[in-house]
Amino acid sequence: MNNEKQREYFRLAYPQVHRPVLSFDYDQYDIEDISEFGIKIIVDSDDPTFAMGDHVMAMIVFPEGREFDIGGHVVRIQDGYVGLQLDTPLPQSLIRSEAMQVLYNQPEQ
Repeated sequence: MNNEKQREYFRLAYPQVHRPVLSFDYDQYDIEDISEFGIKIIVDSDDPTFAMGDHVMAMIVFPEGREFDIGGHVVRIQDGYVGLQLDTPLPQSLIRSEAMQVLYNQPEQ
């Protein structure tokens, strides 16, 4: 059921050159994608920082310098990724703004 709910919401996948970072305990992790209710973080396969069920308090730092405090629980650790389910959803306006930034910063084809 959780997977179904997670997929109900738009996910913004970031290109490698425009990824925000999750700042947590003096470390920073690239963010692969975000949605209103979750974040997918890139980690080394052997990174012991995150464990299933952990509660995480961190900050998202966007490429343009904006910062956003978040809290959430680790719901997935798999193949170099950690999935956080957020305690409070990210504002839709933030995700729309980020989507526009990603589109604006796409290299010309």
